[in-house]
Amino acid sequence: MVPSAGTPVTVPDILSSAVSSSDLQECMKRMLGVRHAFTVNSGTTAFFMILRALKSLSDKNEIILPAYTAPSLTLPIKKAGLHYRLVDISPDTFNMDTELTAAAVSDRTLAILCVNMFGIPVEIDSIRIPEDTHVIEDAASSFGTRKGGRLSGVFGDTGFISLNRGKNLSAVTGGIIVTDNDRLANLIGDEIGGLPHRQFPERAKIFLKAIALSYAVRPWCYTLLKRAISRFKYTTVHEDFESFRHTRFQGALGCVLLKRAEEIFHGREEKGRFLHDAFSNVRGIRRPSMPDGWRVVFNQFPIIVEDAKKRPSVLDAINSTGLEATMLYDKPIHKIYGNGKESHPHAEYMADRLVLIPVHHYVKTAMLYRAVEAVKKAVRS
Repeated sequence: MVPSAGTPVTVPDILSSAVSSSDLQECMKRMLGVRHAFTVNSGTTAFFMILRALKSLSDKNEIILPAYTAPSLTLPIKKAGLHYRLVDISPDTFNMDTELTAAAVSDRTLAILCVNMFGIPVEIDSIRIPEDTHVIEDAASSFGTRKGGRLSGVFGDTGFISLNRGKNLSAVTGGIIVTDNDRLANLIGDEIGGLPHRQFPERAKIFLKAIALSYAVRPWCYTLLKRAISRFKYTTVHEDFESFRHTRFQGALGCVLLKRAEEIFHGREEKGRFLHDAFSNVRGIRRPSMPDGWRVVFNQFPIIVEDAKKRPSVLDAINSTGLEATMLYDKPIHKIYGNGKESHPHAEYMADRLVLIPVHHYVKTAMLYRAVEAVKKAVRS
């Protein structure tokens, strides 16, 4: 069984990182062509640091984000003493509806969080945004996606990338903040300066976890130990998060992975393109439209099963081919947190019908071909 996520990390990668002095912040500045880059322990913390910095610049208190996305994104908003406003998604792009987003901006809007779901970029340039409203690009799942040589994460006032397990590149955990705004960078740096360092027991645990994950994502190991490994997967909605500095070891491991990043990104892009073409005329399956001029590096490839009753059959069909398909979030944010007054029909539609197909390093094109044929058979039945 090929797991739903996997970054190809070797034990030699891990051992060399343990004694390396490579600086991930400098590596990221060179790679993304930005003036400032900061590392923290997670994408959630990265978002929190950005919000804390932005809050010090304005008395506005509202963050706009899509109704269907990671529920954990609401935690740093609330922890920063801010409020969120949801907008529906587009059934074509599978991302936030840019017209609804523009219409949602008010005199209370501090920032718009543009979440690049599944690796697909939000076309930020198409949103009419007032000058005093900040744009934060959530590139947690789109590291490697690019347009005209510019990588995702740099299209807003600031952006962040995740190196958590399950992302396009993983250093066990980690978040990277990037910006060209000097004033904002100074404020973010001050916020990060107040974060604690991991103590030795926690650093040792991260090192051991890196070794364990390097094996756990390999198909032979996952097949043998699937039941045990599955116990460590996230199955509930997070209620809080911890914020720390990124460890030196993880930074060095990130630099090692960046040396192979183009190969990893290219593989994800090619497999996503294959699936996008393969599902082009499959009745009962909807695929996302691709934005013009972009090279999309998919985290996982999303499809919508138009008949929600057939989603379990589609999941079983893909899994029977040896690929682990998943559903992601089974409810949109307003349904998770019980805001019954809100209605975002496209987000609700997606939550009931979404299926994700892995496209990482360990997935072979022949496997994807079998998965496509299995999906076709399942929706016809």
